[in-house]
Amino acid sequence: MLAVLFILGTLFPLNFAEISIKLLDTNDGVFSGAFPNSFLLSLPDCGVYANRSATLLYAEAPSSQSQNQSFVVPSCNPKQLGLLLEDLKQGTEYTMWYQIANETSSKLTGKTISVVDYQQIDSGLKARSGAMVVITVILSLAMVMLLVGLFISLFFSG
Repeated sequence: MLAVLFILGTLFPLNFAEISIKLLDTNDGVFSGAFPNSFLLSLPDCGVYANRSATLLYAEAPSSQSQNQSFVVPSCNPKQLGLLLEDLKQGTEYTMWYQIANETSSKLTGKTISVVDYQQIDSGLKARSGAMVVITVILSLAMVMLLVGLFISLFFSG
């Protein structure tokens, strides 16, 4: 039985397997694969597609007009974590897929993150709680009493 599996493995190598594509996440050692204007995608399997020319095709979700980015699949190198797809629009949904020779991966849909300009964030306190008012009054009165005591002690000592 084991010999039959070996023979089938040599006749049907992993080249017939589908190319995998996914956004990298915490399991891959990154916080997220989606950023405001880019995606960090997993590379095709380096054991099967190493040093082969590949194309990443991507399109905005509502349109069918695709753009592409060509690259060479690196050999198994632990330093290169993934492929960075840059210069995208914020808050936009994209469909991405790999094409190597005549093989294509399944389509992956991802949305870039929407970011608010830090100057537009309202960081002001809208209202003060009663406890904040009481503490402020107590501290103000204590400071006035300390200053009056200082002046009285200076006046009677000299």
